[in-house]
Amino acid sequence: MTVDKRVMKTGELKAFLASSDVLTFKGSSREEIYAWIELTLRSCKYRSRPRSEKGLLRQYMQKITGISRSQLTRLITQFRRSGHLRVRSYKRHSFPTKYTREDQLLLAELDNNNERLSGKATVVIFKREYNLFGNSEYQRLSEISVAHLYRLRQGSFYRNHTLTIEKAKP
Repeated sequence: MTVDKRVMKTGELKAFLASSDVLTFKGSSREEIYAWIELTLRSCKYRSRPRSEKGLLRQYMQKITGISRSQLTRLITQFRRSGHLRVRSYKRHSFPTKYTREDQLLLAELDNNNERLSGKATVVIFKREYNLFGNSEYQRLSEISVAHLYRLRQGSFYRNHTLTIEKAKP
């Protein structure tokens, strides 16, 4: 987005908004849009403008950036509070995975060797492998519930590594 260094006067803003009804603009990236809005708010001295001119500036910024009216209101509020606009990073919450790919691979290997036993029998084998024989690779799987075992069996990684497609044998 190219930056217009010249500050438009009220008449020019009205003329631009009236003449550009058929035109629509769109910013290329969020960071660029936010930087342009911040620069416009600073250069036009948005805080000291009368209410009517603030409305024109809002329409102008909305027209140029292509963002919604409510989003622009949030951005202006952020600018008024902190003096700058920043893109907030978003990280979706996800629960930590307890059972790794290696655990799923061990489950698939056990099911391939034992013709996919029932969930309860499989859990007993995991507990025996860890507690009786001391195989440390079965430590996490020795604590698995039957319900979670069946959940792991439904996963694509497990299904790609198993040979048995039919139901578990009781």
